[in-house]
Amino acid sequence: MKTVIRKYGIEIARDFLCVAVFLIAVLTGGKTAGIAPFAIAMLLLISAGLVLLRDTKYLTLPFLLLCLLFIFCYDSFSVFIRYVWLMPIPIAALIWHVIRLKPRLFTGPTLFPLIAVALATVLGGIGMISATDYFRPAALGFMAGLGPVLVICYLLLKNTVRDASARDMLAEDLLRWGLTASAIVFFYNLPLLLKNGISMFQGAQWGNNIGTMLMMALPAALAVKNRRLYHYGLAFIMLVAAVLSGSRGAQLFTPIEFLLCCFWGWRTEKDYLRRLWSRTFFLLSLMTMGYLIFFVSRNLYALGFLDPTEARWSLLERGFADFRQNPVFGSGLGYRGNADLYSGKEGTINWYHSSVAQIVGGLGAVGILAWCWQSCMRMRVSLLAWRDRSFGFALCYLGLFLMSLVNPGEFCPVPYAFLAVYFFVAIESALTEMGNLPSKSRLPLRFAAWLKSRKNTKKPIESQYDQSAFL
Repeated sequence: MKTVIRKYGIEIARDFLCVAVFLIAVLTGGKTAGIAPFAIAMLLLISAGLVLLRDTKYLTLPFLLLCLLFIFCYDSFSVFIRYVWLMPIPIAALIWHVIRLKPRLFTGPTLFPLIAVALATVLGGIGMISATDYFRPAALGFMAGLGPVLVICYLLLKNTVRDASARDMLAEDLLRWGLTASAIVFFYNLPLLLKNGISMFQGAQWGNNIGTMLMMALPAALAVKNRRLYHYGLAFIMLVAAVLSGSRGAQLFTPIEFLLCCFWGWRTEKDYLRRLWSRTFFLLSLMTMGYLIFFVSRNLYALGFLDPTEARWSLLERGFADFRQNPVFGSGLGYRGNADLYSGKEGTINWYHSSVAQIVGGLGAVGILAWCWQSCMRMRVSLLAWRDRSFGFALCYLGLFLMSLVNPGEFCPVPYAFLAVYFFVAIESALTEMGNLPSKSRLPLRFAAWLKSRKNTKKPIESQYDQSAFL
Protein backbone atom coordinates (compact mmCIF):
# COMPACT_ATOMS: atom_id res chain seq x y z
CA MET A 1 0.00 0.00 0.00
CA LYS A 2 2.78 2.38 0.92
CA THR A 3 4.52 1.66 -2.39
CA VAL A 4 1.32 2.37 -4.35
CA ILE A 5 0.76 5.66 -2.52
CA ARG A 6 4.37 6.66 -3.08
CA LYS A 7 4.19 5.82 -6.80
CA TYR A 8 0.92 7.55 -7.61
CA GLY A 9 1.55 10.33 -5.12
CA ILE A 10 4.66 11.33 -7.04
CA GLU A 11 2.77 11.20 -10.34
CA ILE A 12 -0.05 13.36 -8.95
CA ALA A 13 2.45 15.84 -7.53
CA ARG A 14 4.21 16.16 -10.89
CA ASP A 15 0.91 16.68 -12.73
CA PHE A 16 -0.15 19.24 -10.14
CA LEU A 17 3.10 21.13 -10.65
CA CYS A 18 2.49 21.29 -14.42
CA VAL A 19 -1.05 22.58 -13.94
CA ALA A 20 0.18 25.15 -11.43
CA VAL A 21 2.80 26.50 -13.85
CA PHE A 22 0.21 26.70 -16.63
CA LEU A 23 -2.13 28.67 -14.36
CA ILE A 24 0.70 30.99 -13.30
CA ALA A 25 1.61 31.71 -16.93
CA VAL A 26 -2.03 32.35 -17.79
CA LEU A 27 -3.32 34.25 -14.76
CA THR A 28 -0.34 36.62 -14.64
CA GLY A 29 -0.76 37.45 -18.30
CA GLY A 30 2.86 36.47 -18.87
CA LYS A 31 4.04 39.62 -17.09
CA THR A 32 7.45 39.55 -15.43
CA ALA A 33 6.29 41.32 -12.28
CA GLY A 34 3.64 38.67 -11.66
CA ILE A 35 5.76 35.65 -12.58
CA ALA A 36 8.94 36.63 -10.70
CA PRO A 37 7.72 35.71 -7.16
CA PHE A 38 6.50 32.29 -8.36
CA ALA A 39 9.77 31.68 -10.19
CA ILE A 40 11.73 32.46 -7.03
CA ALA A 41 9.44 30.15 -5.05
CA MET A 42 10.13 27.37 -7.56
CA LEU A 43 13.86 27.99 -7.22
CA LEU A 44 13.59 27.68 -3.44
CA LEU A 45 11.59 24.45 -3.89
CA ILE A 46 14.40 23.03 -6.01
CA SER A 47 16.91 24.13 -3.38
CA ALA A 48 14.95 22.25 -0.71
CA GLY A 49 14.95 19.20 -2.96
CA LEU A 50 18.72 19.37 -3.33
CA VAL A 51 19.07 19.35 0.44
CA LEU A 52 16.51 16.65 1.21
CA LEU A 53 16.72 14.28 -1.77
CA ARG A 54 19.63 12.09 -2.73
CA ASP A 55 18.23 11.37 -6.20
CA THR A 56 18.08 14.44 -8.43
CA LYS A 57 15.78 12.77 -11.00
CA TYR A 58 12.81 14.12 -9.03
CA LEU A 59 14.09 17.69 -9.54
CA THR A 60 14.31 17.60 -13.33
CA LEU A 61 10.66 18.52 -13.89
CA PRO A 62 10.68 21.49 -11.46
CA PHE A 63 13.85 22.71 -13.19
CA LEU A 64 12.25 22.43 -16.64
CA LEU A 65 9.08 24.20 -15.49
CA LEU A 66 11.14 26.95 -13.88
CA CYS A 67 12.85 27.53 -17.24
CA LEU A 68 9.41 27.62 -18.87
CA LEU A 69 8.38 30.43 -16.51
CA PHE A 70 11.57 32.34 -17.16
CA ILE A 71 10.89 32.68 -20.90
CA PHE A 72 8.20 35.23 -20.06
CA CYS A 73 10.73 37.33 -18.14
CA TYR A 74 12.42 38.99 -21.12
CA ASP A 75 14.76 41.88 -20.29
CA SER A 76 14.05 41.36 -16.58
CA PHE A 77 17.50 41.90 -15.08
CA SER A 78 16.24 44.89 -13.07
CA VAL A 79 13.42 42.75 -11.61
CA PHE A 80 15.41 39.70 -10.54
CA ILE A 81 18.43 41.63 -9.28
CA ARG A 82 16.26 42.53 -6.29
CA TYR A 83 16.24 38.86 -5.29
CA VAL A 84 20.01 38.47 -5.46
CA TRP A 85 20.17 38.26 -1.66
CA LEU A 86 18.50 34.83 -1.93
CA MET A 87 21.21 33.39 -4.19
CA PRO A 88 23.33 31.94 -1.34
CA ILE A 89 20.45 29.52 -0.61
CA PRO A 90 20.48 27.57 -3.93
CA ILE A 91 24.29 27.78 -4.08
CA ALA A 92 24.65 26.33 -0.58
CA ALA A 93 22.02 23.66 -1.37
CA LEU A 94 23.90 22.64 -4.51
CA ILE A 95 27.22 22.42 -2.67
CA TRP A 96 25.62 20.32 0.07
CA HIS A 97 24.08 18.00 -2.50
CA VAL A 98 27.41 17.49 -4.29
CA ILE A 99 29.17 16.78 -0.99
CA ARG A 100 26.56 14.20 -0.03
CA LEU A 101 26.63 12.67 -3.51
CA LYS A 102 30.35 11.88 -3.16
CA PRO A 103 30.78 11.81 -6.93
CA ARG A 104 33.18 9.38 -8.57
CA LEU A 105 34.96 9.94 -11.87
CA PHE A 106 33.03 8.31 -14.70
CA THR A 107 33.99 9.19 -18.25
CA GLY A 108 32.33 8.57 -21.59
CA PRO A 109 32.89 9.10 -25.31
CA THR A 110 31.41 12.60 -25.35
CA LEU A 111 33.50 13.90 -22.45
CA PHE A 112 36.76 14.69 -24.26
CA PRO A 113 35.04 16.54 -27.14
CA LEU A 114 33.08 18.50 -24.52
CA ILE A 115 36.36 19.48 -22.83
CA ALA A 116 37.72 20.57 -26.22
CA VAL A 117 34.65 22.75 -26.81
CA ALA A 118 34.97 24.22 -23.31
CA LEU A 119 38.61 25.07 -23.98
CA ALA A 120 37.73 26.68 -27.33
CA THR A 121 35.02 28.71 -25.58
CA VAL A 122 37.47 30.03 -22.98
CA LEU A 123 40.10 30.86 -25.62
CA GLY A 124 37.58 32.59 -27.89
CA GLY A 125 38.33 36.26 -28.52
CA ILE A 126 42.01 36.16 -27.57
CA GLY A 127 43.92 38.41 -29.94
CA MET A 128 40.82 40.28 -31.10
CA ILE A 129 38.76 41.80 -28.29
CA SER A 130 39.96 43.97 -25.43
CA ALA A 131 40.50 42.72 -21.89
CA THR A 132 37.56 44.86 -20.80
CA ASP A 133 35.18 43.04 -23.13
CA TYR A 134 36.68 39.63 -22.36
CA PHE A 135 36.37 40.03 -18.58
CA ARG A 136 33.00 41.80 -18.39
CA PRO A 137 30.67 39.92 -16.01
CA ALA A 138 28.11 38.79 -18.61
CA ALA A 139 30.82 37.38 -20.90
CA LEU A 140 32.53 35.56 -18.04
CA GLY A 141 29.21 34.09 -16.91
CA PHE A 142 28.40 32.70 -20.35
CA MET A 143 32.00 31.58 -20.80
CA ALA A 144 31.87 29.61 -17.56
CA GLY A 145 28.39 28.26 -18.27
CA LEU A 146 29.30 27.06 -21.76
CA GLY A 147 32.75 25.87 -20.75
CA PRO A 148 33.98 24.45 -17.43
CA VAL A 149 30.53 24.31 -15.81
CA LEU A 150 29.20 22.03 -18.57
CA VAL A 151 32.13 19.66 -18.02
CA ILE A 152 31.37 19.61 -14.28
CA CYS A 153 27.68 18.98 -15.02
CA TYR A 154 28.64 16.06 -17.25
CA LEU A 155 30.73 14.48 -14.49
CA LEU A 156 27.98 14.96 -11.90
CA LEU A 157 25.26 13.62 -14.20
CA LYS A 158 27.34 10.50 -14.85
CA ASN A 159 26.92 9.76 -11.13
CA THR A 160 23.14 10.25 -11.12
CA VAL A 161 21.94 8.93 -14.50
CA ARG A 162 23.04 5.34 -13.95
CA ASP A 163 19.98 3.20 -14.65
CA ALA A 164 16.86 2.88 -16.75
CA SER A 165 14.61 4.48 -14.12
CA ALA A 166 16.47 7.79 -14.39
CA ARG A 167 16.18 7.75 -18.18
CA ASP A 168 12.49 6.83 -18.04
CA MET A 169 11.74 9.68 -15.67
CA LEU A 170 13.68 12.12 -17.88
CA ALA A 171 11.53 11.14 -20.87
CA GLU A 172 8.34 11.51 -18.84
CA ASP A 173 9.45 14.90 -17.52
CA LEU A 174 10.23 16.13 -21.03
CA LEU A 175 6.78 14.98 -22.17
CA ARG A 176 5.07 16.83 -19.33
CA TRP A 177 7.21 19.89 -20.08
CA GLY A 178 6.18 19.85 -23.72
CA LEU A 179 2.48 19.39 -22.99
CA THR A 180 2.53 22.26 -20.48
CA ALA A 181 4.23 24.48 -23.05
CA SER A 182 1.67 23.37 -25.66
CA ALA A 183 -1.21 24.36 -23.39
CA ILE A 184 0.34 27.81 -22.91
CA VAL A 185 0.77 28.27 -26.67
CA PHE A 186 -2.82 27.24 -27.39
CA PHE A 187 -4.14 29.61 -24.73
CA TYR A 188 -2.26 32.65 -26.02
CA ASN A 189 -1.86 32.08 -29.76
CA LEU A 190 -4.84 30.05 -30.97
CA PRO A 191 -7.27 33.00 -30.56
CA LEU A 192 -4.78 35.22 -32.41
CA LEU A 193 -4.61 32.76 -35.29
CA LEU A 194 -8.38 32.57 -35.56
CA LYS A 195 -8.65 36.36 -35.45
CA ASN A 196 -5.69 37.61 -37.49
CA GLY A 197 -4.55 34.67 -39.59
CA ILE A 198 -1.02 34.82 -40.90
CA SER A 199 -0.20 38.10 -39.15
CA MET A 200 -0.05 36.31 -35.79
CA PHE A 201 3.13 34.58 -36.89
CA GLN A 202 5.05 37.65 -35.90
CA GLY A 203 3.79 36.60 -32.42
CA ALA A 204 4.97 37.00 -28.85
CA GLN A 205 8.58 37.61 -27.86
CA TRP A 206 8.76 34.27 -26.04
CA GLY A 207 7.86 32.38 -29.21
CA ASN A 208 11.44 31.35 -30.07
CA ASN A 209 12.12 29.98 -26.60
CA ILE A 210 8.90 28.04 -26.29
CA GLY A 211 9.35 26.77 -29.85
CA THR A 212 12.81 25.48 -28.91
CA MET A 213 11.41 23.79 -25.80
CA LEU A 214 8.67 22.10 -27.81
CA MET A 215 11.17 20.79 -30.35
CA MET A 216 13.27 19.34 -27.53
CA ALA A 217 10.24 17.78 -25.83
CA LEU A 218 8.40 16.38 -28.86
CA PRO A 219 10.53 13.21 -29.36
CA ALA A 220 10.11 12.30 -25.69
CA ALA A 221 6.52 11.30 -26.45
CA LEU A 222 7.90 8.31 -28.37
CA ALA A 223 10.76 7.62 -25.94
CA VAL A 224 8.69 6.88 -22.84
CA LYS A 225 8.86 3.46 -21.25
CA ASN A 226 5.39 2.15 -22.09
CA ARG A 227 4.76 3.74 -25.46
CA ARG A 228 1.11 3.53 -26.52
CA LEU A 229 -0.83 4.61 -29.58
CA TYR A 230 -1.92 7.88 -27.96
CA HIS A 231 1.71 8.97 -27.53
CA TYR A 232 1.84 9.58 -31.28
CA GLY A 233 -1.12 11.90 -30.82
CA LEU A 234 0.70 13.75 -28.03
CA ALA A 235 3.66 14.24 -30.36
CA PHE A 236 1.29 15.66 -32.97
CA ILE A 237 -0.17 18.08 -30.41
CA MET A 238 3.32 19.42 -29.72
CA LEU A 239 3.92 19.75 -33.47
CA VAL A 240 0.82 21.91 -33.82
CA ALA A 241 1.82 23.97 -30.78
CA ALA A 242 5.31 24.54 -32.21
CA VAL A 243 3.83 25.75 -35.50
CA LEU A 244 1.53 28.09 -33.56
CA SER A 245 4.30 29.33 -31.28
CA GLY A 246 5.17 32.27 -33.53
CA SER A 247 8.73 31.01 -33.96
CA ARG A 248 9.70 30.88 -37.63
CA GLY A 249 12.46 28.42 -36.81
CA ALA A 250 9.94 26.09 -35.16
CA GLN A 251 7.56 26.43 -38.11
CA LEU A 252 10.37 25.51 -40.48
CA PHE A 253 12.09 22.70 -38.58
CA THR A 254 9.47 21.01 -36.37
CA PRO A 255 7.73 19.20 -39.26
CA ILE A 256 11.10 17.73 -40.27
CA GLU A 257 11.79 16.59 -36.71
CA PHE A 258 8.26 15.18 -36.38
CA LEU A 259 8.70 13.19 -39.57
CA LEU A 260 11.99 11.70 -38.32
CA CYS A 261 10.36 10.81 -34.98
CA CYS A 262 7.50 9.01 -36.72
CA PHE A 263 9.94 7.17 -38.99
CA TRP A 264 11.95 6.04 -35.96
CA GLY A 265 8.78 4.95 -34.17
CA TRP A 266 7.67 2.98 -37.21
CA ARG A 267 10.99 1.22 -37.70
CA THR A 268 11.50 0.32 -34.04
CA GLU A 269 7.94 -0.59 -32.99
CA LYS A 270 7.70 -4.26 -32.00
CA ASP A 271 4.00 -4.76 -31.39
CA TYR A 272 2.16 -5.61 -34.64
CA LEU A 273 -0.87 -3.36 -34.12
CA ARG A 274 1.21 -0.41 -32.95
CA ARG A 275 3.60 -0.99 -35.85
CA LEU A 276 0.65 -0.89 -38.26
CA TRP A 277 -0.61 2.29 -36.58
CA SER A 278 2.82 3.91 -36.61
CA ARG A 279 3.17 3.13 -40.33
CA THR A 280 -0.20 4.77 -40.98
CA PHE A 281 0.76 7.69 -38.77
CA PHE A 282 4.04 8.03 -40.65
CA LEU A 283 2.12 8.35 -43.93
CA LEU A 284 -0.18 10.94 -42.34
CA SER A 285 2.85 12.86 -41.11
CA LEU A 286 4.21 12.87 -44.66
CA MET A 287 0.97 14.47 -45.82
CA THR A 288 1.09 16.97 -42.96
CA MET A 289 4.66 17.88 -43.76
CA GLY A 290 3.76 18.33 -47.41
CA TYR A 291 0.98 20.72 -46.48
CA LEU A 292 3.25 22.69 -44.14
CA ILE A 293 5.93 22.98 -46.85
CA PHE A 294 3.27 24.27 -49.23
CA PHE A 295 1.97 26.68 -46.58
CA VAL A 296 5.43 28.05 -45.77
CA SER A 297 6.47 28.34 -49.43
CA ARG A 298 3.33 30.37 -50.18
CA ASN A 299 4.08 32.74 -47.28
CA LEU A 300 7.87 33.12 -47.38
CA TYR A 301 7.72 36.92 -47.38
CA ALA A 302 4.93 37.11 -44.80
CA LEU A 303 6.92 34.86 -42.48
CA GLY A 304 10.09 36.89 -43.07
CA PHE A 305 12.25 34.08 -44.49
CA LEU A 306 13.16 36.12 -47.58
CA ASP A 307 13.04 39.55 -45.98
CA PRO A 308 16.23 41.35 -47.11
CA THR A 309 16.18 43.44 -43.94
CA GLU A 310 16.27 40.33 -41.68
CA ALA A 311 19.17 40.81 -39.25
CA ARG A 312 20.10 37.11 -39.20
CA TRP A 313 21.44 37.27 -42.76
CA SER A 314 23.65 40.22 -41.83
CA LEU A 315 24.79 38.47 -38.64
CA LEU A 316 25.77 35.39 -40.62
CA GLU A 317 27.88 37.52 -42.97
CA ARG A 318 29.40 39.32 -39.97
CA GLY A 319 30.38 35.99 -38.43
CA PHE A 320 32.44 34.97 -41.47
CA ALA A 321 33.97 38.45 -41.63
CA ASP A 322 35.03 38.17 -37.98
CA PHE A 323 36.57 34.75 -38.71
CA ARG A 324 38.77 36.32 -41.39
CA GLN A 325 39.83 38.96 -38.88
CA ASN A 326 40.88 36.44 -36.20
CA PRO A 327 40.84 32.95 -37.77
CA VAL A 328 42.43 31.05 -34.86
CA PHE A 329 40.31 31.97 -31.82
CA GLY A 330 37.50 34.07 -33.33
CA SER A 331 35.79 37.00 -31.68
CA GLY A 332 34.78 35.28 -28.42
CA LEU A 333 31.68 35.56 -26.27
CA GLY A 334 32.66 39.01 -25.04
CA TYR A 335 32.56 40.45 -28.57
CA ARG A 336 30.32 43.48 -29.00
CA GLY A 337 31.25 44.45 -32.55
CA ASN A 338 27.89 43.29 -33.91
CA ALA A 339 25.87 45.59 -31.63
CA ASP A 340 24.76 47.52 -34.70
CA LEU A 341 22.90 44.39 -35.85
CA TYR A 342 21.88 42.87 -32.52
CA SER A 343 22.23 44.35 -29.08
CA GLY A 344 21.70 41.90 -26.24
CA LYS A 345 19.72 42.86 -23.18
CA GLU A 346 21.36 43.56 -19.85
CA GLY A 347 23.04 40.45 -18.50
CA THR A 348 23.35 38.74 -21.91
CA ILE A 349 25.89 38.67 -24.75
CA ASN A 350 25.74 39.79 -28.37
CA TRP A 351 24.92 36.51 -30.09
CA TYR A 352 25.21 35.94 -33.82
CA HIS A 353 21.81 34.20 -33.61
CA SER A 354 23.11 31.19 -35.52
CA SER A 355 25.25 28.32 -34.29
CA VAL A 356 27.18 28.33 -37.58
CA ALA A 357 28.12 32.01 -37.28
CA GLN A 358 28.70 31.69 -33.54
CA ILE A 359 31.16 28.82 -33.98
CA VAL A 360 32.92 30.15 -37.08
CA GLY A 361 33.04 33.81 -36.12
CA GLY A 362 33.02 33.49 -32.35
CA LEU A 363 35.39 30.56 -31.77
CA GLY A 364 37.54 30.46 -34.90
CA ALA A 365 39.40 27.42 -36.23
CA VAL A 366 39.91 26.01 -32.73
CA GLY A 367 36.18 26.12 -32.10
CA ILE A 368 35.35 24.66 -35.52
CA LEU A 369 37.59 21.65 -34.90
CA ALA A 370 36.26 21.15 -31.36
CA TRP A 371 32.61 21.38 -32.41
CA CYS A 372 33.17 19.05 -35.39
CA TRP A 373 34.75 16.51 -33.04
CA GLN A 374 31.88 16.83 -30.59
CA SER A 375 29.23 16.60 -33.33
CA CYS A 376 30.82 13.49 -34.86
CA MET A 377 31.09 11.76 -31.50
CA ARG A 378 27.52 12.65 -30.57
CA MET A 379 26.31 11.31 -33.90
CA ARG A 380 28.24 8.09 -33.41
CA VAL A 381 26.82 7.58 -29.93
CA SER A 382 23.30 8.34 -31.18
CA LEU A 383 23.43 5.84 -34.04
CA LEU A 384 24.58 3.08 -31.70
CA ALA A 385 21.37 3.63 -29.70
CA TRP A 386 19.07 3.47 -32.76
CA ARG A 387 17.15 0.42 -31.56
CA ASP A 388 16.90 1.61 -27.96
CA ARG A 389 14.40 4.07 -26.50
CA SER A 390 17.30 6.31 -25.52
CA PHE A 391 17.63 7.27 -29.21
CA GLY A 392 14.69 9.56 -28.47
CA PHE A 393 17.08 11.78 -26.51
CA ALA A 394 19.21 12.09 -29.65
CA LEU A 395 16.11 13.32 -31.47
CA CYS A 396 15.50 15.76 -28.60
CA TYR A 397 18.98 17.11 -29.20
CA LEU A 398 18.30 17.25 -32.93
CA GLY A 399 15.46 19.65 -32.20
CA LEU A 400 17.84 21.91 -30.28
CA PHE A 401 20.48 21.59 -33.00
CA LEU A 402 18.05 22.65 -35.73
CA MET A 403 16.72 25.62 -33.76
CA SER A 404 20.28 26.68 -32.96
CA LEU A 405 20.85 27.24 -36.68
CA VAL A 406 18.61 30.33 -36.51
CA ASN A 407 18.67 31.21 -32.79
CA PRO A 408 21.18 31.34 -29.89
CA GLY A 409 19.92 27.89 -28.81
CA GLU A 410 22.83 25.78 -27.61
CA PHE A 411 24.82 28.91 -26.77
CA CYS A 412 22.43 29.54 -23.85
CA PRO A 413 23.87 27.62 -20.87
CA VAL A 414 20.53 27.17 -19.10
CA PRO A 415 18.58 25.20 -19.99
CA TYR A 416 19.65 24.34 -23.53
CA ALA A 417 23.38 23.56 -23.33
CA PHE A 418 22.84 21.79 -20.01
CA LEU A 419 20.06 19.62 -21.45
CA ALA A 420 22.22 18.73 -24.45
CA VAL A 421 24.81 17.30 -22.06
CA TYR A 422 22.04 15.60 -20.06
CA PHE A 423 20.69 13.86 -23.18
CA PHE A 424 24.01 12.32 -24.14
CA VAL A 425 24.79 11.23 -20.59
CA ALA A 426 21.45 9.37 -20.70
CA ILE A 427 22.33 7.77 -24.04
CA GLU A 428 25.75 6.73 -22.73
CA SER A 429 24.03 5.19 -19.70
CA ALA A 430 21.82 3.07 -21.97
CA LEU A 431 24.76 2.02 -24.15
CA THR A 432 26.71 1.01 -21.04
CA GLU A 433 23.86 -1.29 -20.00
CA MET A 434 23.79 -2.78 -23.49
CA GLY A 435 27.58 -3.20 -23.49
CA ASN A 436 27.77 -1.14 -26.68
CA LEU A 437 29.54 1.99 -25.47
CA PRO A 438 32.25 3.12 -27.92
CA SER A 439 35.74 4.06 -26.83
CA LYS A 440 36.13 7.64 -25.69
CA SER A 441 38.51 8.53 -28.50
CA ARG A 442 41.14 6.94 -30.66
CA LEU A 443 43.70 9.48 -29.46
CA PRO A 444 43.98 8.17 -25.84
CA LEU A 445 44.16 4.60 -27.20
CA ARG A 446 47.01 5.49 -29.53
CA PHE A 447 48.83 7.26 -26.72
CA ALA A 448 48.44 4.19 -24.49
CA ALA A 449 49.76 1.93 -27.27
CA TRP A 450 52.76 4.23 -27.81
CA LEU A 451 53.46 4.31 -24.07
CA LYS A 452 53.31 0.52 -23.91
CA SER A 453 55.72 0.17 -26.82
CA ARG A 454 58.13 2.56 -25.10
CA LYS A 455 57.97 0.49 -21.93
CA ASN A 456 58.66 -2.72 -23.83
CA THR A 457 61.82 -1.32 -25.47
CA LYS A 458 63.44 -0.58 -22.12
CA LYS A 459 65.68 -3.07 -20.33
CA PRO A 460 63.59 -5.23 -18.00
CA ILE A 461 63.90 -4.40 -14.34
CA GLU A 462 63.51 -7.08 -11.73
CA SER A 463 60.74 -6.22 -9.38
CA GLN A 464 58.34 -7.87 -7.01
CA TYR A 465 55.48 -6.18 -8.89
CA ASP A 466 53.96 -7.20 -12.19
CA GLN A 467 54.95 -4.40 -14.56
CA SER A 468 52.06 -5.10 -16.96
CA ALA A 469 49.60 -4.08 -14.28
CA PHE A 470 50.64 -0.46 -14.67
CA LEU A 471 50.27 -0.28 -18.44
